[in-house]
Amino acid sequence: MSFSSRTSWPRQRNRLAKLLEERQRQGKPIFDLTISNPTECSLAYPQKEILSALSDPAVLRYSPDPRGLLSAREAVVKYYQTKNVELDSSNIFLTASTSEAYSYIFKLLCNSGEHVLVPRPSYPLFEYLAQINDVALQHYRLSYDHGWHIDKNSIREGITESTRAIMLIHPHNPTGMFLKKSEYAEAKAIARDHNLALIVDEVFSEYGFSEDAGRIVTTAASPDVLTFTLSGISKMAGLPQMKLGWMIVSGEQRLLREANERLDILCDTFLSVNTPVQFALPKFLRTGKGISENILARIRKNWRVLQLAVRNVPSCSLLDCEGGWYGIVRLPRVNTDEEWALQFLEEAGVYVYPGYFFDLEEGMLVVSLLVEEEIFRRGVSRLVEHVSRVL
Repeated sequence: MSFSSRTSWPRQRNRLAKLLEERQRQGKPIFDLTISNPTECSLAYPQKEILSALSDPAVLRYSPDPRGLLSAREAVVKYYQTKNVELDSSNIFLTASTSEAYSYIFKLLCNSGEHVLVPRPSYPLFEYLAQINDVALQHYRLSYDHGWHIDKNSIREGITESTRAIMLIHPHNPTGMFLKKSEYAEAKAIARDHNLALIVDEVFSEYGFSEDAGRIVTTAASPDVLTFTLSGISKMAGLPQMKLGWMIVSGEQRLLREANERLDILCDTFLSVNTPVQFALPKFLRTGKGISENILARIRKNWRVLQLAVRNVPSCSLLDCEGGWYGIVRLPRVNTDEEWALQFLEEAGVYVYPGYFFDLEEGMLVVSLLVEEEIFRRGVSRLVEHVSRVL
């Protein structure tokens, strides 16, 4: 018997995973600076309100809608009204996750082997999503020069006859780069010139370290280019276990109508979003405001801790970050990023991501800013002490 080549991924554990497992087995202390699951980070959740939101008797009746229950989609409309953005609920499709939304969009836009342009560095999930949907990825560059920027020339250079969409991430993971108005205008112009769609991931949009008038607010109401704007309660309300996201379709009316009608069939084929969480969404979005404020306070505080710690180590530097849940530390290239990560874990008990996980340049390490504050402070302290000692 044979299996599909779509799932022929390498499954052997790398050296860092083996070392982590061995340290856990031996019961040695680990300061895990990679945790990004908000439910595991000692954040306060309004338990009574969350649980009561799931107790509506209406959940006992199944009334499927490929776009999602109207009451839930109207709650999404109200959320965007707080951003002074008006949406039509008929252009909103609920999904079980942002990953599922990507899968639907890839199926909608791409025949087998056709391309989507995605940023590099970036989150490794896209490679898996593309492969299981028979889609190929082309990469454009994010450049760093006292801040992160989209290399617009590399977008144009990456477009081929088989390119179907450009992916933008606002703010980007893990760099924390927000999409600027000028960059967005350029991306739309490129998309129009080449008849491409835009896919815009906004799951971290609530998490900026400061205000910036140069950023866009959202792409959710773009009238001129076919655009799929993705978000959900996993990040913006800190509720990944509830499994609910959405995609908002916008653009020129003819393409908008065709995309919506095709998505109706795609979503109706799976009907993956469960009824209780759809009924609960209006309350989740209200309680999520307080949760996201707590998360934002946490990541801002940890970002400041990281800034102060790295500032005292001449051989270390911290890449500028505008928001999101991650920080990137740059170290001397006397070791590879994997070698640095192995050293930190084995000799200091600190677990961090090597930069190559995200296609970052050599000598980069990535840490989660969501980690419980005392663990983060002690882990970062051990990290910089180790660097000071060995250099």
